[in-house]
Amino acid sequence: MSNDFSTSQQRQVTLEDAVNIVNENMRIGNYRVAKIVLEDILKAQPDHAQSNYNLGLAMYFMGDVNQALIYIGKSLEDKDAPEAEWWCNFGIMLNEVGRFDDAIAAYDSGIALDPEYPNTYWNKSHTFWLAERYEEGEEAARKGLKINDQIPETWLNLGTSLVQQDKKQEAIEAWEKALEIDPDFALALNNLGNVTRDEGELEKSEEYCRKALEIDPKQPQAMNNLGNVLIDRGQIEEAESWYRKAILEKPDYFEAHNNLAIAFINQNHFADAINQARIAISYNPEYAQAMMNLCIAYRMTGQLEEAQSIIQKAAVIDPESPEIRLELADILLMFDRFADAEIELEKAKGLAPNSPQVYMRLANVLERANKIDQALEAIDKAVEENPEMPEAYMRKGNICHISNRIDEAKEYFYKALEMNPDMPQCLLLLSDLYLTIGDKEKAEEYVRKVEAKIDNFPGMFSTLSKVKKFTEDDEDFKKMLKMKEEIDKFGLDQKSYLHFALFSAYEDIKDYKKAFESLKIANDSKREIIPYDTDTQRGSYEMVLKGNTAEGLSDFDGKGFESDIPVFIVGMPRSGTTLTEQIISSHKNVYGAGELLELTTVESSVGLLNPDTAVKQGEWYVDQVQKRDKTGKALRVTDKMPGNFANIGKIACILPNAKIIHCRRNPIDTCLSCYKQNFARGQYWSYNLEELGHYYNMYLDMMAHWREHLGDRFIEVDYEKTVDDIETEARRMIDYIGLPWDDACLQPHKQKRAVLTASKMQVIKPVYKTSVKAWMRYEEELQPLIKVLESGPAKELL
Repeated sequence: MSNDFSTSQQRQVTLEDAVNIVNENMRIGNYRVAKIVLEDILKAQPDHAQSNYNLGLAMYFMGDVNQALIYIGKSLEDKDAPEAEWWCNFGIMLNEVGRFDDAIAAYDSGIALDPEYPNTYWNKSHTFWLAERYEEGEEAARKGLKINDQIPETWLNLGTSLVQQDKKQEAIEAWEKALEIDPDFALALNNLGNVTRDEGELEKSEEYCRKALEIDPKQPQAMNNLGNVLIDRGQIEEAESWYRKAILEKPDYFEAHNNLAIAFINQNHFADAINQARIAISYNPEYAQAMMNLCIAYRMTGQLEEAQSIIQKAAVIDPESPEIRLELADILLMFDRFADAEIELEKAKGLAPNSPQVYMRLANVLERANKIDQALEAIDKAVEENPEMPEAYMRKGNICHISNRIDEAKEYFYKALEMNPDMPQCLLLLSDLYLTIGDKEKAEEYVRKVEAKIDNFPGMFSTLSKVKKFTEDDEDFKKMLKMKEEIDKFGLDQKSYLHFALFSAYEDIKDYKKAFESLKIANDSKREIIPYDTDTQRGSYEMVLKGNTAEGLSDFDGKGFESDIPVFIVGMPRSGTTLTEQIISSHKNVYGAGELLELTTVESSVGLLNPDTAVKQGEWYVDQVQKRDKTGKALRVTDKMPGNFANIGKIACILPNAKIIHCRRNPIDTCLSCYKQNFARGQYWSYNLEELGHYYNMYLDMMAHWREHLGDRFIEVDYEKTVDDIETEARRMIDYIGLPWDDACLQPHKQKRAVLTASKMQVIKPVYKTSVKAWMRYEEELQPLIKVLESGPAKELL
């Protein structure tokens, strides 16, 4: 066969000359020129192994991996020509198209040819890592290091295999060794940034990521990892910018799209979050983490069925993810499916690795389920794993606040702000804490700090509306009106916050028409993001009535725990329960514990209620509420959870000596007051006037039942009578709970206890009468409510 052939330029050259032309063009990256010459060579000599190999490389560098595999595969058919490097590169290409087993076989063929060629081992290690065969990946990397321990890539791949086996310290040492060899090895710096973040060393993590980007400004993984650590440090806007840069470098980088969704969620930009999570899923249809964030964004935009559907799909795809289990539990709790949520919580706890993010989410769900001690334990674990994360201290402060541990709450809020002074949510929580203890001046000071940092945060105005009166030319009022024009982009939750604040402002300036318009928008927005069904609620209450017949209640005669410590204050929310508790707890022998959930969780701790468990349930309840009184000296402890009106039968069964005070108020005043309130949780029936009216009628039916069967077990106190003649009603209540009179009960506004209720601002000033018949200014707008009330038992009270 002749060694001469024609090029495309019709010039006769020798094979040696042609190979030299190829080598020179391959060296300088002119792969298309090399390809033309190689194709001419192969026309003359189709089985020329070196040319098939080089053409394969040229095709690979031009982006055609499948053609590259064909040509290199053909070159390897010549049993005399191949080298270990050829098999190694063949393995790399197979690896890129996901043929991991074939790639490993190629590496093994290369090793058989030359066991001392180190590149084969570290590439084989990488393929094992991609195939999730981490122990084999470690083994391959270590074999390569025995041959040559001065190749940084081998140390890099050893580290990636080690970290997946939870050998984090060994992985860190491997990557540090890679940096000793090559201090500018950006991939090693990136990996160190990632693992130190997991270890809670946020400052060090940020330093590694930024150094990686100094060396390689185009590395999307380092951009993404830097965004992650900035999220942890509360620097959300900068994190967002780095995720965007990562996506510009690598448009199909689905992890960065998902993380950008998280950044949007943290900024209440839920429509943007939905878009980014969907993009992430479009690039990876099995990406369960993006589904979880899509669920969160769906929830906040009122798409509850979509949220439940997508999180259930995520749980099927990734049943081992504790975060997904926690989100599913959170959704189930929203639908009051407590038993199902409990199952998911247990699964999450069993799956949770030592990740602070997991424990943060666990704490959120546990707190929602009223498992306060367990929630605090989860937060403590998060802090232990990552003491540099300010959000953990903020969350712990909030849980302490909710559980009335005011001094501890304040300490943790200050700790979070010490670590990151630019946390608007923490500043608002601290403002709310000062409202709880009646310090309006301090509360406003912290709202203003938020305003100085970010003036377009809707939640700020909600808090501000609780500490000041607005005027028509008020600058804060003008800012709210301006924000109203763009509020839709912040999501329904923030929209409701802003419009509840606008309602307060319009009421202050006595523009009642616009006030109610804003109030309706606020309630409609909130209603879209919560689940509630009137028929389901009615069915639930009917079950309570059927389970508490005269005969059934008589089975518990003499069976409960005979303690006279508990005092239950029940009724509709906003019916005077807070004022009643404040009057009673002003007594020196009474501890006001606020709204407690213990009565609804007793069965999960003790077992279902029956005559045999009645004593245990009552004893457990008393033990729990007495823990709230840190002095241990109170003779009575109040529980003013309004919704316990549905549990009067249970109270009678497990605590026969407990006192029960039923608070009543004009139906329309009560309902309007509920409608005006953006409740922190629960009361899902209160955001629609018709649903509110139906619920009020159900409540009256329930109380009529208790009045018939247990009328001697409780007294009834009317709000209007209390504000008209506080002394008469106060004396009646104190006499009923069996304590001597205390004049302090006539000045409940002077009590220094924290008030954890929607009425907190009302009880820190003297009893007032302006809320009586306040509904009449909205009589026309309230007609949907009034018509429903008139269709049921409330008609007799109107």
